[in-house]
Amino acid sequence: MNIIAPLILIIVSVATFWLYIDPNYRGTDLPNGARSVLDLQKEEADYQVSLNNSQNIRTKRQSLLDKQNLINPDNLSRLQKFLPDNVDNIKLTIDINQIANNHNLTLKNVKLDTGVKVDPNKIGADTSKYGTVGLSFSVSSSYDNFLPFLADLEKSLRLVEITSLSVTGNDTGIYDFSVGLKTYWLK
Repeated sequence: MNIIAPLILIIVSVATFWLYIDPNYRGTDLPNGARSVLDLQKEEADYQVSLNNSQNIRTKRQSLLDKQNLINPDNLSRLQKFLPDNVDNIKLTIDINQIANNHNLTLKNVKLDTGVKVDPNKIGADTSKYGTVGLSFSVSSSYDNFLPFLADLEKSLRLVEITSLSVTGNDTGIYDFSVGLKTYWLK
């Protein structure tokens, strides 16, 4: 009798291992929706990798914010004006109009072109890092007054590229200047 009880317990233990523990551990013959211990361990490892990546990203973000906070706020605002991270057509028009007002000029026939054109030869998403906005306008002025306006436009913090310039003259010395320019913004 002393030998039979331990043998029965060993047989029950082996049967329990083969019929219940091993299938649940390896994931064989599980009912619907049940997941094995190995699958759960793999999922936990994936979550741990994601958590580590998240912590690395937080650390990097904080490092970049600390570097940004070291930049003089005036310089940061100037940099933001030089190459903005969004399209602000109204602010662009106001900035150029302010430069014109400094030279007693009035902008006329102001037209904006957002530069959104579909190229039939290009397939896929737009991967460029910057966008462009076109602006065209006309002013009436003497040549001597128009040159300082262009110089101030060149010296302004906003990055602008003059794409077209046409002059219509008359006998009074006041000319009609049509200006087309392009400015950039980060996407």
